[in-house]
Amino acid sequence: MIRLFDRYLGRQVMVATLFAVAVLSVVLVLGQIFKKLLDKLVDGVLPAEAILKFIGYSFPWSLSFTVPWGLLTAVLLVFGRLSADNELIALRMSGQSLRRICAPVLVLALMASGLCFWINTAVAPHSFAEIRKTTQQAVLSDPKAIFRPDSLVDDLNGFFIFAESKEGEKLRNLQIIQLQPERSGDRARPARYFFSREAEVGSGDVAKTREITLLLRDNFMMGRGWPKEASAEELQAMSREQMAQYNERLREDKEGMPEVDPVTSEFSPLSVSLKKMFEKNAQLRVNGMTMGQLRSGMANPASLVAEGLIPPSYSAMLTEFHRRISFSFACLVLALVGIPFGITAQRRETSAGFVLSLVVGICYFALIMLGGLWQDSPGKYPHLWVWLPNVIFGLLGLGMFWRLQKR
Repeated sequence: MIRLFDRYLGRQVMVATLFAVAVLSVVLVLGQIFKKLLDKLVDGVLPAEAILKFIGYSFPWSLSFTVPWGLLTAVLLVFGRLSADNELIALRMSGQSLRRICAPVLVLALMASGLCFWINTAVAPHSFAEIRKTTQQAVLSDPKAIFRPDSLVDDLNGFFIFAESKEGEKLRNLQIIQLQPERSGDRARPARYFFSREAEVGSGDVAKTREITLLLRDNFMMGRGWPKEASAEELQAMSREQMAQYNERLREDKEGMPEVDPVTSEFSPLSVSLKKMFEKNAQLRVNGMTMGQLRSGMANPASLVAEGLIPPSYSAMLTEFHRRISFSFACLVLALVGIPFGITAQRRETSAGFVLSLVVGICYFALIMLGGLWQDSPGKYPHLWVWLPNVIFGLLGLGMFWRLQKR
């Protein structure tokens, strides 16, 4: 009889888990699309195939969250129904302990934890890296995609660019602020202002030149003159009187009207560097690093730099390494909590199980994410914080399970 019940209980939990994982994955992926890609899709920045590729890689990445949460939901629903129908009481009266009754569920939870370990350490990092690469390559392969109608582009080297509209290959009413080259200790200041009725983007081999050329038509440009400031060496060589005269002249120049040199031209090419974008692509994100990269980065960050990559901080890599291992135990811990919660709730309604799983899941994932928020603050020991939810919910589940066992 008990073996028959094992198959029955295991099948109920497995079917409910698969259904919950499917629903949660769809919701999570759609949320990511609306958050990150909807505006780019509507504006035509990304092609449809890039969106499909994003969805394809988002589902494996989402499994690291939805498998534990789906299992928790299934356990709450199944044990809530078993408790409400008094099936558990019948099994207990037949001489079966609660530990033996729940054994198939705990075995499934252990197997799910193994699956989550593989997802967290191999599948999710690869999927995250591919998601990031998909959006970045789509833009860099077509530099015109950088510019979106009625949006400011502020991630270029020394430029702020605003295009009022975009018609096919042409930008309309383009406004550009070009900054002065930054010097050591100085802030970049506006140097030139452009207004162009129409502009086209000439790219060439962007991967090689790392720049694009804006072909401005009906262009109006103003050059902004700034008072010349002395270098650090020149300041050290000044006497007290010379320093006072210099400061007075600088103050008068800054308080006076700026020097503006307007120029109008029918056609003007302007080179815009994409170096900042390429450097951003080279910046490694801990979510997309493989376990091997994390270990290499913690042991010797120079090894990643030699590959042309910019590694995160040691604290961030250490926290991510521990988070992946800790998060892999989520299925086992949440199942251990879900069993006594489901039994004591004694609800047959599906909505009650979903609400309870939502509350428990949010509390668990919030504690996990707290360590991620502090990953660049080594003084707060974020690599230990990511283990806190397992400790709290594990002890809570064992305590509740022990009390139910003694009834």
